[in-house]
Amino acid sequence: MFDLTNYRKLFLLTENYNYLNHASTGPLPMPAVMAISDMARKYSEQGMIEWQEYEQLSNSTRVLAAELLNCSNDEICFVQNTSQGIIYAIGSIGFEKGDNVILMQDAFPTNSAPFRYLLPEVEKRYVASREVLDNPDCILKLIDAKTKAVSLDWVNFLNGIRIDLKRIAQICKEHKVYFIVDGMQGCGAVRIDLGDIQPDFFSSAAPKWLLGPHGIGILYVNKSILGNLKPCNLGWLSAEWDNFYDIAKPRKLKPTAARFEEGTKNYLGMVGFKESLKLFDQIGIDKIEAQVLDLTSYLLDKIATPQFEIITPKNRRERAGIVSFKRKDKDSAELYQKLKENNIVCSLRNGYLRISPHFYNTKAEIDQLVSFLL
Repeated sequence: MFDLTNYRKLFLLTENYNYLNHASTGPLPMPAVMAISDMARKYSEQGMIEWQEYEQLSNSTRVLAAELLNCSNDEICFVQNTSQGIIYAIGSIGFEKGDNVILMQDAFPTNSAPFRYLLPEVEKRYVASREVLDNPDCILKLIDAKTKAVSLDWVNFLNGIRIDLKRIAQICKEHKVYFIVDGMQGCGAVRIDLGDIQPDFFSSAAPKWLLGPHGIGILYVNKSILGNLKPCNLGWLSAEWDNFYDIAKPRKLKPTAARFEEGTKNYLGMVGFKESLKLFDQIGIDKIEAQVLDLTSYLLDKIATPQFEIITPKNRRERAGIVSFKRKDKDSAELYQKLKENNIVCSLRNGYLRISPHFYNTKAEIDQLVSFLL
């Protein structure tokens, strides 16, 4: 456990709310708010910002993201949201009629809708998060010579199940199948080591556990596959530019994942995201993970009674920051409304209350939550 006092002060909502809803939207820490405000004012006061300043911002933010994910800077590109990262992966792989893809049947729509809409002629095969948790090798029964990709949620948005990405990545490599990961519900809550896991794609946006602004996120593209891909979104800024003095001059594509950044980026979002990432770097993801898992364990122990139906695993290695449950004898919507009226913020999903604390939350806040549930 570490001293939370100074960190709690960075989140203004702690003065009025017991905020346990990071699986939905994470609050912006004040350094991010101030950085966004400063850049917005600069736009107003001076208009143009030099390209070199934008590049410096992009590069420094990329470094922080790569350090958090434990991968190379060259494997990180910026996207608007998790969906965009998944879509870029789909468009770059080169699916053909007759191929099949393995998906999670209880995935968040981010990791299912793009496949349904963009690949109507590609067969979809499904596994459940619980199946993958219990036995990652279950996907072997679905893989055949026509399997092009496996695309799974690292952490399930509802039950909070965290799956073994490393084993699945191994299976995919053995069968020459692309492995795509939606990392949204784990990235920022628990540690991830992409250098060790080696998926092909890992997409996660900033606004939840990473405590960043909307409209900015990261896509990891494994450098070992970059040369085999045919990106669907190449644009003028996919090439290398030092300046814009000679626009007509032909440019070479960037040799890194940054080639997926086809146009002007969301720099207002990025400058805030950088400050959020600096906070993770300052505290350390291991300390953050320990605090998140301690708080969720504490909650699980508090509600481990016959009154509650709990769908989140108790084992710390099998979950991240989400705990979902319902009172067997009470309507979840009524309990949700009661919590809301008392400034306790969580989510109602599929009939379950979903609680998702972050590192700056306290056991006292969990106690307050439980007092309204009993």
